[in-house]
Amino acid sequence: MPTFTQENALSVLIIQQLVADWGYDLDIHGGMNVAALCTADCHYLVGGTLHQGHEPITKFYTARNERVAIQQKDGIRTQRHTITNHRMTFTDANNAAATFILVNYSGEGKAPILNLVGPTIVADCRMEFRRDADGEWRISLFDSTPLFIGNDPFLNASVVKK
Repeated sequence: MPTFTQENALSVLIIQQLVADWGYDLDIHGGMNVAALCTADCHYLVGGTLHQGHEPITKFYTARNERVAIQQKDGIRTQRHTITNHRMTFTDANNAAATFILVNYSGEGKAPILNLVGPTIVADCRMEFRRDADGEWRISLFDSTPLFIGNDPFLNASVVKK
């Protein structure tokens, strides 16, 4: 059974809040503030495509939100991310990693979304974190492996590689 030092226990809480802030930003702001949660050299993989650094991460979410505005009913997409089975490990006092399951429910238009049969996607996720020079924990890597993919053409276009 892993044992945490008192410092690691505090870091776990801070990092769990960071992950919650990440999910909240995806749901409420379409990911437009995600880059601020990441290190300057963050490796951010979505659908097998690497977006490295703040500018590419912001460009990814800007392009996604532009697609939402054009392709989704009333230019709106409602989504919620559930993060569960969160497990933390530490390499040292300034480097950590988390694995978790991400369950996403989403659909086009304003809430409530009717006739949703199940999650849009369920994925195994890995994040790595680094304490930056300012003492703040930030995401240095994000990657996910889809386990279950629902029937949502908008999402499937960005995560399913043919």
